[in-house]
Amino acid sequence: MRKVYKNIFGEVISKNNAVKQDEYHLYYYEKDSDVLKEIEFISEDSIYNINYFISEDENENQVLNYLKEKSDFFDVEKKDTVDGFIISTNKLYSLSVDDQPLISRTVFNNDDPENFICSQVINNETQKPELEKTVKCWYTTDENGEKYAAIECSYQEDGKLELAVDKTSDPENEQNWEHFDYDTFQDLQAKFDMDISYYKTAELLPQEAFQK
Repeated sequence: MRKVYKNIFGEVISKNNAVKQDEYHLYYYEKDSDVLKEIEFISEDSIYNINYFISEDENENQVLNYLKEKSDFFDVEKKDTVDGFIISTNKLYSLSVDDQPLISRTVFNNDDPENFICSQVINNETQKPELEKTVKCWYTTDENGEKYAAIECSYQEDGKLELAVDKTSDPENEQNWEHFDYDTFQDLQAKFDMDISYYKTAELLPQEAFQK
């Protein structure tokens, strides 16, 4: 592994400089590559959090045992690509509270890995999403060309849209935002040329992704 030390602002620093800081981050990359495997968050020479990026060929139990020896608090992330979408599955462990992780699944467009379009909480026992905790976002750019979540959606237990908040008319003024639900979704759709039916239910991926 290749180690890179960074300060809390993400700037690369030397090891000697890092150990003099109250807090710093240690990045582990696969040897001779830019593939990030692990980030250790270190404060006063103690690891208080770890982000680990697991690959297909790794044994998850072995990874967990390795992480448990380092910290009680860590996050294991696995990324998959499906028909132009990135699906990131996160398992957040807080061993001082519970042995079972908080599992979430987040979807991004391949060409925009920074802004999620869907986020779901997964039930530990059933391994199915708790649909009422699903959040979806649709993005556009403001008058300054900055991308923002122009429509934010929440859902009911049955997966139907509970509330879609449309900010497009006046992103900075909450009083001018419009609100829609499952029964009035067609009014929201009528405002856009593109098909936004993905946001009507809590489905993880747009329907096209399931068409093989």
